[in-house]
Parts: sequence; C-alpha cells; structure tokens
Amino acid sequence: MLRKKFSSELGRGAAILFITLNVFNLLNFLFHFVMARLLGPSDYGVLAVLMSIIYIYNVPTEAIQTLISRYTSKFNLRKENGKIKYLLMHSLKRGFWRMALPLFLVSAIIALLISSFLKINFWLIILTNLFLFYAVLGPVPKGVLQGRKKFAKLGSNFIIETSIRLAVSIALVLMGFGVFGAMYGVIFSVLIGFIFSLYFNKDIMNSKEKTENLSGIYKQSIPYFVSMLAIFLMLSMDIIFAKRFFSPEIAGKYAVLSMLGKMIFFGTVAISKIMFPLASERHDSNKDSLNMFKKSFLIVVSICLIVIAIYALFPTLIISLLYGSEYLEMSNYLVWSAVALSFLALSNLNLIYALSTDKMKKPYYLFLFLVIGGVLFYFFHNSILEYILAFMVSNIVMFIGTLFFLKR
Repeated sequence: MLRKKFSSELGRGAAILFITLNVFNLLNFLFHFVMARLLGPSDYGVLAVLMSIIYIYNVPTEAIQTLISRYTSKFNLRKENGKIKYLLMHSLKRGFWRMALPLFLVSAIIALLISSFLKINFWLIILTNLFLFYAVLGPVPKGVLQGRKKFAKLGSNFIIETSIRLAVSIALVLMGFGVFGAMYGVIFSVLIGFIFSLYFNKDIMNSKEKTENLSGIYKQSIPYFVSMLAIFLMLSMDIIFAKRFFSPEIAGKYAVLSMLGKMIFFGTVAISKIMFPLASERHDSNKDSLNMFKKSFLIVVSICLIVIAIYALFPTLIISLLYGSEYLEMSNYLVWSAVALSFLALSNLNLIYALSTDKMKKPYYLFLFLVIGGVLFYFFHNSILEYILAFMVSNIVMFIGTLFFLKR
C-alpha cells in the first residue's frame, strides 16, 4: 500500500522512519500512561503542563532541525561533507552563546510569574527550563541526519532518547521523587540523545571542515521559527489554559484526553519529516514536488480517519486500558479530541511542505489562529465538552488558513 502511495525513495524513508518514530511515540505515550497511573490526576496534571511547556520550547527544536535539514540537503546533493561539518559546528557554537544561554536566563527571570500563574512549584519550572539548551542544540545534529536522509539513524536516536526517559523517570517516581523524578528523567534523556546524535554523524565530524557563507540562513530562519511556534503553541495551549480554568483534578483528567488526541499528531510527524528533505531536493533541482505532497497528505488523512474511528468506537476501553478507571469520565469526549488534533496534523503537513518549497513568505498571519484559539478558550470553558469543541473549531480554522499558503 505504502509503495503504491509513495515514490520508491519516499517509500523507503517512510518505511524506516515511520516505524522508528512511531516506536518513539509509543514509548513517549507509555511514559504518560505510566506517569498518570503513578502520580494520580492532580500531580499528572502538573506534569502534563510542564510537558506542554516543553512542547512550546520545542519550537526552536523543530524550526532549527527543519532549517538545518534544508541546508544539509543542498550540501548533500553536491556531496559537500566539509560544508555540512561547518554548518554543524558553527550552528552549535552560535546556538549555545546566542540563543540557548540567553533564553535560559530570561526564562529563569520570568519563572516566578509562570509558577504563580499556573500554581506550580518554582523549581519545577526552572528544571523544565533546562530543556531550552537541548531545544536549541539538539536539533542541529538531528537536522543533519534528516537532511542526509539517514532515516534509520535519526529514528534510532529518538528511540534511545525516549527509552532512557521512560526507564529513569519510572525509577525515580517509584523512589518517591514525584513530578521532580519524572522531569529529571526527561532532562537526562535528552542529554544522552544529544550525545548519540553526534556519534551518528561521526563521518561528518571526521571530514575536513570547509567554510561556507551562512549569512542567509538567519534571515531564512524566520519563517521556520514562526511556523513551528504557531503549531506548537496550538498543540500546547489547550492543556495550559485548562490548568488555569479548571480544578487540578479536572485539568489532570483533561490532560489525558488531550494526550490521546496528540497521539495522532505525533503519529503522523514521520511523514512530514520524510517529505521535507525529499521535497526540498526536488524543488532545488527544479523537479515537481507537488505529487509527493499529495501522496503524503493522503497517507496522513488515512491515519487520522482510522484513529478517529477507533476512538469513536472504543473510547471507554482505550482510556481504562491506558490510563485507568479514574479517568473514564473523559471517554465521551475522546472522539472530539481526535478530530481536533487530526486537523492540526494536517496543518503541520501543509506548513512543512510550504517551507520545503520556499512558499512561506508571510508566516506572521499564523498568529491570528492562535488569537482565535485563545478567545474561544476564554469564552467557552463552562464544561469539558464546550472546551474541547472550542479547541476543535480553532484547529479547523487553522487548517483552512494553512491551505492558502500552498496556493502561493
């Protein structure tokens, strides 16, 4: 089926990265399933908010990885490993001093405000902010792997990272460290993942570095950053606002609903990650890339429809099996969460394709959809059903809006 839907190159990449990334996603969601059971609704609600903050911090991660992949694919097309090494090393040095460290210092200053607003321990916010170093530096070697189409190594890197997160977090929570233990596991796992991503690029690291003018990369980074910011804010804002609008127990139970919906988003990310470097190369070679996007779109739609159907038919079974009976009151709303995140997954695919073909000229319009989402949450939070439908409508509006970027 996949081989009929994709070209042979995309099909091979899909078969490798789709499997490995979804093993990663399975382990990542297993982390949430276990934490929800071990911590209980209130503490899990805190952890879910912290992980949502990490999703927002992933904005530079996705933007940088996408951009590094774009440049790497250009150099890889001409077999210029020396320039890829320069891109890798230059980006790591610049990223640490000009982005990661300043962002961490600023976030430490405003941590008190965030702690007060969300009613979360100040030191948990500081611990979460350490992720900013990985958010800026981690995607550089991963972007190189993606741009070189080393999909097996890229997928393996994700699996190693999340396996360590799961093991360390469970051990520390069982030892009595609570939410702190879960977050220690998260920070330790990304450190190990970063080390492995450098190791997987050892052939590039051993190449002779060749200087390249990268001045244009910073100007081009704006559309990538803004696009990913819009996607990950939309992905995270429902849990963050829920923590503000609902009681700790209800917010924790809503987090389960949201995380199950997010399985669709993260389950389809592999398709966009595969499509991006291949569509970029075709665009740079003046070849047609639209057909690849259409086939990728059909694959994502198919996955979304299958999951929506499963969630609609077996909501009680899914929630009780994965999270436990104390979260069952959310089962009636599960299908709406699936629909909402399906539209966000499609919006993400639209934006990734627009970025790969340099069609993203005015990404700031995306912030309008975030405003719409925030307004809907503010006025419609009298019940969980009202709240999740507001989230669904905001994602549908965003999907329709992203289609206009493809017409440029």
